[in-house]
Amino acid sequence: MPHTDPPHPNFPSRTSRTCRIADLRPDRPCVLAGRISTDRGSFYLSDETGSVRLKAEKGLVAGTIVEIAGSWRNGTFENTSLKVLVRSAIASAQRPDIRHPDRLRAHRFRAVVLREIRTFFDRQGFIEVETPLLIRSPGMEPHLRAFETESESGRRLYLPTSPEYAMKRLLSEGLERIYQLCKSFRDEAPSTFHNPEFTMLEWYRAYSDYREIAADTESLVAHVAKRVTGSTRLTFRRIDVDVSTPWERLSVREAFCRYSDVDGDPCGDPGAFLASAKTSKSTSLDDRDDFDSAFFKIFLDQIEPNLGSPRPTILTDYPASMAALAKRSTDSPEIAERFEVYIAGIELANAFTELNDPAEQRNRLESESAKRASLGAPEYAIDESFLDALRSGVPPSGGIALGVDRLIMLLSDTDHIADVLAFPFPEL
Repeated sequence: MPHTDPPHPNFPSRTSRTCRIADLRPDRPCVLAGRISTDRGSFYLSDETGSVRLKAEKGLVAGTIVEIAGSWRNGTFENTSLKVLVRSAIASAQRPDIRHPDRLRAHRFRAVVLREIRTFFDRQGFIEVETPLLIRSPGMEPHLRAFETESESGRRLYLPTSPEYAMKRLLSEGLERIYQLCKSFRDEAPSTFHNPEFTMLEWYRAYSDYREIAADTESLVAHVAKRVTGSTRLTFRRIDVDVSTPWERLSVREAFCRYSDVDGDPCGDPGAFLASAKTSKSTSLDDRDDFDSAFFKIFLDQIEPNLGSPRPTILTDYPASMAALAKRSTDSPEIAERFEVYIAGIELANAFTELNDPAEQRNRLESESAKRASLGAPEYAIDESFLDALRSGVPPSGGIALGVDRLIMLLSDTDHIADVLAFPFPEL
């Protein structure tokens, strides 16, 4: 038999609300609904659109959700009747302050950023696509760990660290301009700029390369900044930066020459660079470091803090050994056509002229798989559907992955990624 108990009188089904707080007009009778809060001995009613001070205090209990009739005059709502809609079962001191104005502003700000991202790409003729959140092959990057699950039949599946493989399969089907706003997952400890579940923006242009993706990126960020903040001039952690176009272009070679104390060429002979790096004043280096370790330690210590102000930096042309899924340059095979974006010292995005040679791609994936094994990382199967797409033909393309949560942090001058998320990882 279905449950037929009558509704509890303390939880009425509907209200008679006639307007929200943001729509109040002086001396116009209306009915409001929201939650009661207190501040310095005064009572307030809050809904999604704002708060209003209440004149009468009789029957008001902090945390209670109520319906109040009356009118607004002289900055105070003079309530003539009150109806309790929901009594909070959690003591005021224990209740999460979900109505805090900063939290509500953060939710609204995030929604506006996402809307403006979509507006930008829609105007550029891109198609928004969706790719799976349960996949068989999460990627081979040696230092990334994926979350895994198991189906009822015992099939092992993963949450994607990036939608990259699936989006390139769409390029092979004939789509030329695609973008996606999606959740991605990386099993790493939460930190100031990382949440294990985060929002990724990826877009790809067929018959293009990383130079056109760089132009997209600076135009996108300038557009969103102007639309959501009213200006292209931002301040993040007391660093001023102007995101209007054009941005600084700086090669990895130029960055090491300008900011590091290493004489060796990071894109030249790895042995010579490593020998030179061992003489660096970087305190984090030790004798056991290989080329990659020395590169990144010096980069993080001496170079990255200098990037991205007073204008954003597009750091281009990485050593070929760090190509990941990027093509090596035809003119200079010692470098990869890859760039990263830095704003106010924060890494925001990673972009490639996409590798579309299936044989070279398989070799790289197998090499990365061996590297994972040597590091004791979980072993993942090579994505044969992705390689099949390359064999069927993916046109010359450029693509990029941009961290949306970090972009929102920059636009709102927010110190921690948890403050721009509705449900940061520790709260899951």
